[in-house]
Parts: sequence; structure tokens; C-alpha cells
Amino acid sequence: MARVLLIDDDAEIRETTAIRLQIGGHHVISAASPQEALTVAAAQPRFDVAVLDLHLPRADGDELLDLLRRNSATADLPVIFYSANTAHTTSVHGLSLADTRLTKGRPLKSLLATINCLSH
Repeated sequence: MARVLLIDDDAEIRETTAIRLQIGGHHVISAASPQEALTVAAAQPRFDVAVLDLHLPRADGDELLDLLRRNSATADLPVIFYSANTAHTTSVHGLSLADTRLTKGRPLKSLLATINCLSH
């Protein structure tokens, strides 16, 4: 079981993804914004992996990744970019710092397998 920090501004997607990850055996803490994610990450015991949306208000996924990397508590946290927008363009910078990238349209099995791989 992994401790997962899930960051997505869409409440329905965030809740559905959290439930699916919990059914898969993971402990999930959710955040709706980059600022909330940073606050949660600082206040909680260490996470095994972060799953973050690429399209967030006030900071996109790769900007949030930069902020996570600057924080000593989350500097080496494995990150999975996860986005409903499959036609998006992602900067090489964000991908080079993350461990993998998935889209919400792909099967849950892929996300669970990636989380399992990154958290062991």
C-alpha cells in the first residue's frame, strides 16, 4: 500500500480517482490546488508517490513539480503526471523531472501498476 498525494482541481475526477486508488489498496490524500498540495505535503507523513494533474489553476503541473522539488520533504518524491487532456503539450522540463506520465483515459490498471512500481 502506497501513501499517494493526489492533486487535481476537478472535484469529480479527484474523488473518482481517489476512490479507485483506495479500492486498489492505497492510502490517498487529495488536494485541489498547488498551494493545498504543498501545505498537505508539508503537514503529512512522507508520501510514496504524487499523482498530479498537468492543468491546475495558478500553477500548472510542471510548475508544481518545480515547487515540490525545491522542498526538502518532497524533493525526491516520485511524480506521475495525470491529465484528462490527452492532446496537451508537455514541456520536456516537466517530464524530465517526473517518473512517468499517464492520462485519465487509460485503464486504472496502468495507474495502479505505475504507483506500485514507484512506491517499492
